[in-house]
Amino acid sequence: MTGTSDTPPSAATGAERGRTLLAGLASAGVAALAATREWASETVENAAGLASTTSETGTDLAAWALPCALAAGAAFLAMLALGPLARRIVGGLATAAGLAAALAGALHLAKGPAPIILAAAGLAIAAAGAMAVLRSGRWPQSSTRYDSKPVDGDAIAEEPAQLWNALDAGQDPSSPTITASAQEKGRP
Repeated sequence: MTGTSDTPPSAATGAERGRTLLAGLASAGVAALAATREWASETVENAAGLASTTSETGTDLAAWALPCALAAGAAFLAMLALGPLARRIVGGLATAAGLAAALAGALHLAKGPAPIILAAAGLAIAAAGAMAVLRSGRWPQSSTRYDSKPVDGDAIAEEPAQLWNALDAGQDPSSPTITASAQEKGRP
């Protein structure tokens, strides 16, 4: 068996892009949630015998964890609209943010399950970011369906009826190739 599949290459790379971005976004969400949870609490009695409980969240102990998780999430969302080179750059930033979030969790592993979850989610963010850096050049480009066509200098229309026909044909009636007389005739 040669290991080829029936899936066309563009569909396979589109699915890879979807899985990578979804994994990065999900990991960023988990990391943000873990960073905002209570990591440690302590009950202290004062001299009058009154007990008070203080708690520390992940943002209290590692202030950079939540911003790194949010930045990674934004990076994965931005990759949907970027070209290959920009995706690689943003993927590198997401990788760095993931490693920083993982460090925030690793520094406080003894505080309970939330830092462990943050460290694991940070590593997953870093892995998705690294995948984007390595493979995003093969991912499909954003659609160019709605990009304007280059202006060739020929007038689209002279009469308002021709403007409507041009619009029906998919031409841009607001382009600079419309003659001034057609623009004036089209106004009430």
